Amino acid sequence: MISILTLESADSIRFLYRHFLSKITEKSLNAFYYACSYAKVDYSRFMNVTASMTLKLVPKSLETQPVFLCIDDTIVPKFGKKFEDAPKLFDHAAHNGSNYLNGHCFVSVMPCVPVWDKDKIVYQSVPLSYRMWQKKESKLELAASMVRQAMPGLMGKENVITLCDSWYTKSSLVSVVDEYPSLDLIGNARYGSVLYGLAPQPTGRRGRPAKHGERLSAERDFILSDEKIGGYYIGARRVLTNIFGTREVLAYVTATEKEGGSRRLFFSRYSQHSCRFFVHGRKKPP
Repeated sequence: MISILTLESADSIRFLYRHFLSKITEKSLNAFYYACSYAKVDYSRFMNVTASMTLKLVPKSLETQPVFLCIDDTIVPKFGKKFEDAPKLFDHAAHNGSNYLNGHCFVSVMPCVPVWDKDKIVYQSVPLSYRMWQKKESKLELAASMVRQAMPGLMGKENVITLCDSWYTKSSLVSVVDEYPSLDLIGNARYGSVLYGLAPQPTGRRGRPAKHGERLSAERDFILSDEKIGGYYIGARRVLTNIFGTREVLAYVTATEKEGGSRRLFFSRYSQHSCRFFVHGRKKPP
């Protein structure tokens, strides 16, 4: 835990050995290479231990605050052509004259826990696990399996909220939320996602009742707040969407300007039974 919080990143086994492992053991670098290559170790156990230790960072005064489980992926470029599992990948942030490069794609899971920084609440991030995408399964399936592996170490927490971007806000990952009563999800979504109003009350007439209301527009059917909240105007309403099936979810639209400006859409599965909403940066109680 100390090495993770201190180093913040681990570029390679050599990096870890040089900056941390060599200080606490007399084993050689090759011993760690051999252990990672041939030892029959259940690495998911490492995730559970790290997750449990991460929860111990939360002070008692913040135990009611939610813990976030962030999911994302990153690309590590490779400049040679003989690296195993280094296909040509799309990277919108590439600066090589093209949006494609050769490299490895890693899916990561990272819990963020609340701690006090003087008199304000801040969230401390702790890298939990990285797994390389090898095309044997999709990145969505890989992320879902990592969440399932991490949850046993987070079962002592009542509110765990998965955070992800629009790439991961899909049914393959959303379905995992239903497997754990303490797990919810807040995810960015494509702005053009299909939204419906809630199903109307039964009319008593013959025929199949409507499963959902009229189709909604993120541009027209959300009333933005009068003032900015955290730098954005925000509109919210309960909706139905194909991603979540018949379950009602909260849809949020954020806008940089009241008229025009860039807009983004978010879905929240933050359930009613755990709706103790927090304010980021709230002052410490006396």
